[in-house]
Amino acid sequence: MLIHKTYEISSCDDVELNIKRTSKLEYRMTYDDEKEMKAIVFMLKGYGANAHISFLDFDREYIAKKFDVVVVNVFYHCFCQRRINEEKYSATTMFVEDDLQNLKKALENIGINAYDLNIYNADNYYQILNQKISNLKSNKQIPQNYKACFTSTFIPPNDEYQNYGIMAAIDHINALKDIVKNYPQFANLPKIYGGGSYGGYLSLLIAKIAPWYVDGVIDNSGGALPELEYLLGKELLKFDYIFDDPNTIVKCNVRTHWTRKDPNSPYYFKDENYIIRAILNSSHLILGANANPNIIYVSYHSIQDLLAPAQDKIELYKCLKQLNLDATLHLIQDEKDIDDKYIKSLEHGMKLNNRILFEKELPLMLEKLKDKKFPMKENSISYPCKNKVFKFKDEGDKFKLEII
Repeated sequence: MLIHKTYEISSCDDVELNIKRTSKLEYRMTYDDEKEMKAIVFMLKGYGANAHISFLDFDREYIAKKFDVVVVNVFYHCFCQRRINEEKYSATTMFVEDDLQNLKKALENIGINAYDLNIYNADNYYQILNQKISNLKSNKQIPQNYKACFTSTFIPPNDEYQNYGIMAAIDHINALKDIVKNYPQFANLPKIYGGGSYGGYLSLLIAKIAPWYVDGVIDNSGGALPELEYLLGKELLKFDYIFDDPNTIVKCNVRTHWTRKDPNSPYYFKDENYIIRAILNSSHLILGANANPNIIYVSYHSIQDLLAPAQDKIELYKCLKQLNLDATLHLIQDEKDIDDKYIKSLEHGMKLNNRILFEKELPLMLEKLKDKKFPMKENSISYPCKNKVFKFKDEGDKFKLEII
């Protein structure tokens, strides 16, 4: 019989920015209590996953039933990055201080005086702007294709924000530790992590920060290096979502505290914050391989990927193979590699969804891991990053980051 469980636990604070976390971490798991489980499998979705929670539930049930594995979805820190109808899991859109200048310019361009514009009345001004553009178009005073362009910000629920990677990766290990505490019969199972895009990146990052809790990674289009537009998007004039409406074009980013504008800010994004998030770092890869030389890596990546450059992934897999790790990169190079079953595009992600990815690769990985034991053992790993050391460690029933 398939068992579905949902848990809420305490996880990690933001050690880099010294921000106390106020929300609980939710994770969902599915397994068949009448079967012998073969592995604990974490399926990680990327940006926008909160918009399709029912898909997560369906895929989790499908994979658990088909392959006799425990399947887990972790609603990691800043998981809720998009607007949906279910309030608990929905981001909201808001004009924050960094958006006001762009909105004010759009208002003034069509003759609306915005002298008292602020974050509290910005939504009202947006409605006025939209209505005036409609009126001007109806009166043929402006072209019918006219659109005002400005920025807005996604605000995740629970006072969350885009930390990009570190907290989300730690969340998965804290979920794992809670699962093993509640279900000690699963403790010796292999632990596999995988997903597409940001989910693929997170899977690789989990293998970096806690290699002793990782036995396999199944990745589709995860970046080998962190994508700064998700941390500093507005400052780089890059956006991760655009609302293209009849009268307006609204360019959005998820709220982040990081900045590169002010070196004196407590939220200044430093070199060490980038380095710890980089998967492609030879000295760090050596440390990880020494901690666990038996992780199996499988990746799919398009040579035409514009979001996560394929050359970085190629270099990463060269390093993994030089370290004698079991690492396989499926590089999708041109139209002949499109089979419409697995690979349906040469763009980022290749329209290869998580269920199909796991359906293809999970049986192969389970066969490699068959009849082996993978006991849970506490450990720690330290990564030098410029003038600081990032130490990831087990501490009781929690997994934590300490910056020295």
